[in-house]
Amino acid sequence: MEQKVGISLCVCGTATRIVGSRLCHVKRGLATIITPMLPTVELERSEDYRECVVTEDADRVMAETTPYFSQMVPAVNDSLPCIVLDEEAIGYVVDIDRRIADREASQPETEIFRQMYNRLTTILRLQVILEVLYRMAATSHPVAEKPSRSERVFVGFMQSLACHYAERRTVADYAAEASLSVRHFSTLVHQHTGRTPMQWIHLFIIGQARHLLLQSDLQIKEIADRLGFPEQFTFRKYFKTHTGMSPSECRRMGNLPTRHAIAMQ
Repeated sequence: MEQKVGISLCVCGTATRIVGSRLCHVKRGLATIITPMLPTVELERSEDYRECVVTEDADRVMAETTPYFSQMVPAVNDSLPCIVLDEEAIGYVVDIDRRIADREASQPETEIFRQMYNRLTTILRLQVILEVLYRMAATSHPVAEKPSRSERVFVGFMQSLACHYAERRTVADYAAEASLSVRHFSTLVHQHTGRTPMQWIHLFIIGQARHLLLQSDLQIKEIADRLGFPEQFTFRKYFKTHTGMSPSECRRMGNLPTRHAIAMQ
């Protein structure tokens, strides 16, 4: 399977995600590295969140960065996975992202011109990725603070939840994995995020459900099965309890209540 490397730039709204082993609070101007070395777990995003995502084949990016790789490593390790861009740089990334989209939407009919068009599009992708990587490497980063115990526990919890949400639904499951009592585990997670572990479990499952409802053609029964619900009725009841609407209503309306309303159910 082809591996991709690139950047994600927030242009509007806010989001919370885990990048590598660090918790990132994303807002306008924050560019995050996308790479298989730093697995990302999306936790939540505001309703007005928008981003530019530009990725390219990892081998192509590596070929372009090999001469400078030793200087770039500190910029892409898991303690420094992002950089805040100024308005000029934001405009630069947004403009190239638009140009890439325009090219991808209007492919020439002749094969030779398609090849040239695709090559030009690849150059645009590499251009914006290398520009952001350069800014990361050239910026003087402060030494990253070690994550607190509560952050380490929370990040481990969310990484595990991202892998096992379909079969693990109790706080006890994740507390045991962290070798903590349920009470201590819950205290640490709440201390770091202001939410209980169970609220995070609900939020994550609803987020996955929403993604499948709005971004796929899967039938609701298939989505229920993929999310680990024994039957469609159980999924429908769970979804409506935590969002105030049925899965079919969500798909029809293309939206959900605010993230706060979901998370605090």
